[in-house]
Amino acid sequence: MPVVKTPPSEAPAVAESPLQALVRARLGEAGGRLSTDDIVHLLQQAIVRGLFAPGQALRQDELATLFHVSKIPVREALRTLEANGFVELLLNRGALVKALTLGQLRDAFELRMMVEPHLMRTAAPLLTDADLDEAERLIAAMDDAGHAWAFSELNGRFHDLLYRAADKPLSKQILAMLQGHIQRMSFMQLSLAGFNRSSNEDHRLIVAACRRGDAEAAAQAVAAHVEGVKDIVLDLYARHHADW
Repeated sequence: MPVVKTPPSEAPAVAESPLQALVRARLGEAGGRLSTDDIVHLLQQAIVRGLFAPGQALRQDELATLFHVSKIPVREALRTLEANGFVELLLNRGALVKALTLGQLRDAFELRMMVEPHLMRTAAPLLTDADLDEAERLIAAMDDAGHAWAFSELNGRFHDLLYRAADKPLSKQILAMLQGHIQRMSFMQLSLAGFNRSSNEDHRLIVAACRRGDAEAAAQAVAAHVEGVKDIVLDLYARHHADW
């Protein structure tokens, strides 16, 4: 009687981690090779999304393996992230993820309150119907967003679209420097408190003011929006850290 050999069982597939998924997607966009800017983007995303916890060590050799690069672009990326306030480089300890402090949060919101209404006031008269149609599509997409990161990314695109028309390069540069921290605050808000639909209602008020051609009302709506988000985030921060 012939002996039937059963094939060896296949090893179970190892689930891809969220960080590995981010890297795979970025590699696809970058044609299979990551630049230093790509690595900065990936590490910043990972920190914003909480994939690297505050105080966690970021080891250059492990990151180089993850990104399929040498240590040189990893080292350069970490220096950039240090300059942007996301990591701390310590002698003999390497890079550690920096926690968001209450002082940083307050400082970031104060800057946003100065810069964003100013940009909106300048940009509002220059926005086209096509711009506002796209803004409304982004609002609808935020209504349908299934998770915090999707909402946070759409929120960033919405505000970038509205401010893009403003010819205020220095204000935009300041806002760009804040962008990673804004995403980190937004993601913290959404992750800890769930989706805040009132935030998207604020977006509708901003677009409606732009449709009417009322730049001052649009600027005031942006200021009220930032103030509302600030109150939520600072309250969340206080409650979250009170549990530690």
